[in-house]
Amino acid sequence: MKNPKLAYRLIFFNSIYGLTLLAYPVVLIMSVYLYAYRESGAHPLLDTIAAILMATYPIGVLASFLCWAFYHSGKSKWATGTANLFLVWLGAFLIVLLLSDSLF
Repeated sequence: MKNPKLAYRLIFFNSIYGLTLLAYPVVLIMSVYLYAYRESGAHPLLDTIAAILMATYPIGVLASFLCWAFYHSGKSKWATGTANLFLVWLGAFLIVLLLSDSLF
């Protein structure tokens, strides 16, 4: 291993993010019930953004696995950034959730 500390960190991040993909189908199905429960027309734009984020969630997780290409080419900062690409989806979803709660 070129950098064992970074490799262990990448393995940790990828395993946690990979485990979230196991629960993803259940959460996606439950989110349909969440939107059906809310009052219709409360915040259609925020609901649409949240639905898009939920539907594209696996893209961020699968893209974070590209960190190994950067790791093997010796670009440790890019590897760390790519490994945490999933956090962009999580942050955007939390912002939309907080906005919808504060406006509702």
